[in-house]
Amino acid sequence: MSNILTPSEAADYVRTEQSDTVMLMLLDQVDAYIKSATGRDWAADAVINPLARMCAGIILVAWYDDPSQMGMGPQNATNALMQLEVAALKYRKYSFFGNSSAGPISIPGAMEGDDVIKLVGVQGVSGDQTANFESVISDDGYIDQTSTSDLSDNIYVVILKSPADDVTA
Repeated sequence: MSNILTPSEAADYVRTEQSDTVMLMLLDQVDAYIKSATGRDWAADAVINPLARMCAGIILVAWYDDPSQMGMGPQNATNALMQLEVAALKYRKYSFFGNSSAGPISIPGAMEGDDVIKLVGVQGVSGDQTANFESVISDDGYIDQTSTSDLSDNIYVVILKSPADDVTA
């Protein structure tokens, strides 16, 4: 499993070697703290959100420099964690059964143009299943199964995000 920060990035934050055992031990704990604070597992993303990296760096430095602070969010990370929590709310998670062949599957709440951030099998199949479905929602309320295979016995979880949520003023 990867972390929000790579060992190289973490070592740069705390000015130590990449093999520092204390620093390496803290990486999982920092990820768990951020997940708990924001409600989202940022380490699971294929591309890590830059704000998540920054939050992880701030927390890592605080905990590495002062172990008595472990388990607490440093004051200077509070605003960044709030912004990260808001970003986490932009992601929407749905579960659904596959079809017996290619075609639309009802997902109330899916909107045309939503990006499929992650799509995994959770029953009957496991792991990444994005190759069997469209990568961008083409019709409101539906996701298209592109595979002609019978996937009707399988349950999937998809995480969607609107590209409009990334627009800044």
